[in-house]
Amino acid sequence: MKSSREFAAALVTLAWMGSSLAAEAERLVVPLSDPSKPAAIEVSLVSGSIRVTGSATKEVVIDARSEDEGEAEEREERPESGDRQGMKRIPNTALGLEAEEENNRVSISADSWSREISLRIEVPAGSSLELSTVNGGDIEVEGVTGELELSNTNGEIHVKDVRGPVSATTVNGDISVVFTSAMVAAPMAFSTLNGDVDVTLPGTLKADVRLRSDNGEIYSDFEIAMDKTPARIDEEREKGRYRVVVAREMTGKIQGGGPELFLKTFNGDILLRRKN
Repeated sequence: MKSSREFAAALVTLAWMGSSLAAEAERLVVPLSDPSKPAAIEVSLVSGSIRVTGSATKEVVIDARSEDEGEAEEREERPESGDRQGMKRIPNTALGLEAEEENNRVSISADSWSREISLRIEVPAGSSLELSTVNGGDIEVEGVTGELELSNTNGEIHVKDVRGPVSATTVNGDISVVFTSAMVAAPMAFSTLNGDVDVTLPGTLKADVRLRSDNGEIYSDFEIAMDKTPARIDEEREKGRYRVVVAREMTGKIQGGGPELFLKTFNGDILLRRKN
């Protein structure tokens, strides 16, 4: 008789076999070792987008498709030359979608180094997420109430109906986060180089805030009691020189203060919104 782990692996294998019949779309259904508990999801792409939605599901459902289908068709129609002339080209559209589960930890990957892959993932609502992509897509999360660690390079990050804690970092793109009224009291950070940082928070929020926008404006629905002292002083000693740098951050407290929220952008605005 097969163990539960062997049975789960068999289900994943069968799902993959079924998905391989579709050229540019693949699906995996990953059973969890303990369906009564939330999952920890890790996804890493080189090129592509990631969208994760929380629901009442007891498993992890992954849908993948290639963003380069049009280019593949164009290459298929392109005439070949030399000893390949007259032969029909069969495009390599396999996405290399893989998922590995152990003790409710699910690691997901795809062959995104050669093409842009779009992942749509449904997870138990209480799951925690660690998502990263580099080029060609955004990261979107909705209705996931566990801890979120999100990293992008050339793309945006959009998060909705979450409790946190949240760490969101990108280089070229906006960050927008909307918390539920049940937002957890914990330190969080939101940072981009080129883009806006737009965070919607419950009206009952109590937090210490660190805000920095080098080339932009800062807007807030909340009254912030600003500190009059510098946020931080960095001292450097090197080869007989002594250098003091005062950080260009604004610090303050919302409704008496609490866990720290750090919002930073170089080229863009910072917006702190109060949830209605």
